[in-house]
Amino acid sequence: MACRSLGGRWAGQVTCIAGTLWLNFNNPAGMFPAATIQPAPSHRDPNGMQTYPIFAIVTGRPVLVVGGGAVGERKVQDLVAAGARVTVVSREFTPALREMAAQGIIVALAGDFQPAQVTGMALVVGATDDPEVNAAVSRAAQEANIWVNIVDAPELCTFIVPAQVKRGDLTLAVSTGGASPALARRLRETLERAFGPEYGPYLDLLRAVRERLLAVRRGHPGNAALFLRLVDSPLKEAVAHRDAQAVMDLLKGVVGVWLPEKELEELTASILGGAG
Repeated sequence: MACRSLGGRWAGQVTCIAGTLWLNFNNPAGMFPAATIQPAPSHRDPNGMQTYPIFAIVTGRPVLVVGGGAVGERKVQDLVAAGARVTVVSREFTPALREMAAQGIIVALAGDFQPAQVTGMALVVGATDDPEVNAAVSRAAQEANIWVNIVDAPELCTFIVPAQVKRGDLTLAVSTGGASPALARRLRETLERAFGPEYGPYLDLLRAVRERLLAVRRGHPGNAALFLRLVDSPLKEAVAHRDAQAVMDLLKGVVGVWLPEKELEELTASILGGAG
């Protein structure tokens, strides 16, 4: 699959994985958080899962997780990190979940799942080791028109959670449509090696420079070319090596005409100071 470069307001991080193009800007300024370009399926099982990839914004939204074991704990931690207001239903809870409940980070309801508990939820996740309970969770959520994910049971899901790699605001997501979670895991591990922790501060720097440049020349037809020059430069490597002088030289060479040197120095110090 060939990936087409996008410029202008769409300039951002792009990843091609297994025929799917993911873009994640995580931009609060109103840009779409994700988009996809997929080739037409070929020799595909007509009963296979067809999906439409999205990034869900759950900040401040109520989410129900059924299952308080190790799997449920991972789901809760991911959802809390995304800003969701999480309620967990389970007969038993891991020590970490009990601690989160004690701190008021989540709501823990001890006992069996009740269908009415899905009421008002934005998402529902089933993470128990009981197939009957998982099926009941899926049924209750779907009857209430609430998106539901049942761990390791794609046939009971209305959304699936891809294998993912996060580096600050950069998210790389991989899905095999439920065909092979093992392959998705291996692809995720490959991406973890290819996209190191330097991508977090690197993207922070790109965001900061972009915001400052748009503040002084929004709508300028040459902006897209400047942003691409930054992305195509050795800026990532300079950030990875915490080389402040190299970062400054690169920034001045691309945007120094429009952004004062003092501002670039402060920006570089701020980003590299938090990159360790």
